Amino acid sequence: MKARRSVALLSVASIALLAACGSDDTTSEPASTDGGSQTTDAGAGTTDAGAETTDAMTDGEGVCPESLSIQTDWFPELEHGGTYQLIGPDGTANKDTVSYSGPVQEQYAVGGLKELEIKTVSFDKQNSAILLDGEADMAYINLSDVIKDSGAIDLVAIAKTLDKDPQMVMWDPAVNDIQSPEDIATSGAKVLHFPNVSYIDYMIAQGYMTADQSDPSYDGSDAAWVADGGNFFQQGFATNEIYKYENDIQWKDGAPAPVDYYTVADLGFDNYPAAITMMKDRAAELSDCLKLLVPAMQQAWIDFLNDPKPITDAMIEINTTYDGFWTLSEGLNTAGMEKIEAEDFAVNSADGTYCTLEDDRVQGLYDILQPLYSDQGTEVAGSISDFIDNSYCADAPGR
Repeated sequence: MKARRSVALLSVASIALLAACGSDDTTSEPASTDGGSQTTDAGAGTTDAGAETTDAMTDGEGVCPESLSIQTDWFPELEHGGTYQLIGPDGTANKDTVSYSGPVQEQYAVGGLKELEIKTVSFDKQNSAILLDGEADMAYINLSDVIKDSGAIDLVAIAKTLDKDPQMVMWDPAVNDIQSPEDIATSGAKVLHFPNVSYIDYMIAQGYMTADQSDPSYDGSDAAWVADGGNFFQQGFATNEIYKYENDIQWKDGAPAPVDYYTVADLGFDNYPAAITMMKDRAAELSDCLKLLVPAMQQAWIDFLNDPKPITDAMIEINTTYDGFWTLSEGLNTAGMEKIEAEDFAVNSADGTYCTLEDDRVQGLYDILQPLYSDQGTEVAGSISDFIDNSYCADAPGR
């Protein structure tokens, strides 16, 4: 039994990430982006639900720009599938710009929207700064990061992608016998993580680890884990690294080996990962568009979750075109999608939509993070209504 099963879930909150997942290589920067573009060949596929265009979707022709851009938080991976579903598997992957673009599929092309560009992670700039500088219309930003930046930047989160955060802390169960989160602190072993992630502050405050255990030098690769035989704790994604370390990465005696983990939700952080976020003034400018577009975007998520393989196969090819350190495989994608369903990472909100950021959850997150950020000298917005807007989810579908 996984140790995470023994944790009583707390109604509190989660985290900020520099990037979504760790890599399966030892390089922490993408390979050179010299080269051209390539159109993926994976076959198209949509569900009947996605092919049905409602009256609400066809109204308001011309209220949306013909083209929009979305900044994601990592290279293409299954946690992004609903956004790639908007274009489908026949878009164009461009190695020069490390982006995927193409016509929006007909069933999601509302309000006059025709084209979409999906950008990968930026290693030079936080997504909130990308929005502030007008380099994308929307961005994936963990709600904990939205809260952190809410005092300085006028951000608003308008919809969820996943419902539960797959971010995790993992360990070698043959080295560390972890039966409760407090055992991480008792072990004394370092916790390797990206810098400036608030779940680490939370874990320290809760007594789940000590400040001395924090090692913020993680670069997204498996190099440190392989070199040290997994004799410490490391951040990752339950939908990704679990499969890689147990099946692909030769880290223990020259072979893959089992790992154990707690998701941040198991630790009591109930974060919304990669919430769809905009600058407030841009959201106000596109308000009539968003009333049509957000339900269509969430329908794309539902269609992807119901039939993920066309998009997950396409993302394998997109990453191949980018020719960087990040890769996917059919086995990893299959295992990751199974975990998404088994762990309830992609369930409806309490109101029955696959969209809403629930006030109680957001308030719980805010109540934990506001004092943590205040202790760091970062003042945040005074109310959750300052940085979330669920009005665009009103007509959103559910799974």
